[in-house]
Amino acid sequence: MKRISGGLVLVALILLSSQAVADVPKSIDRMFYSEPYYSVEAAIFERSQRHAIYAYIISNMTTPGFDPMKYLPADDQADLNAIVPDKKFIREVLVEFLMTRMSDNNRKDTALMTIWKNKKDSLQRIVTLGK
Repeated sequence: MKRISGGLVLVALILLSSQAVADVPKSIDRMFYSEPYYSVEAAIFERSQRHAIYAYIISNMTTPGFDPMKYLPADDQADLNAIVPDKKFIREVLVEFLMTRMSDNNRKDTALMTIWKNKKDSLQRIVTLGK
């Protein structure tokens, strides 16, 4: 009698149970994605958006009639207004402020991407059985 591998038996058992078949997408989803990683994914997306906003503002600073405060996120506007209460010199300080924010944003993005990569590496080891 031929020996059947454990993976094949597991697949057969899952297919035999209609309830198990309905639960497969949920269990697979839970294996690959979990609550903490949803927040990591959202944070990566937000960091990418902020970086694009900062780059857009810096690249258009010399455009006549461009209002950088219109594009700056609300929390950054509050921080900038706390640093420069007199709005007279805000355009002069804004580029340095945005460069600092971009650097900070880059460090946070790197940390988030490391977390995401560790999850990917763990899943890859599970799927390939460590090979």
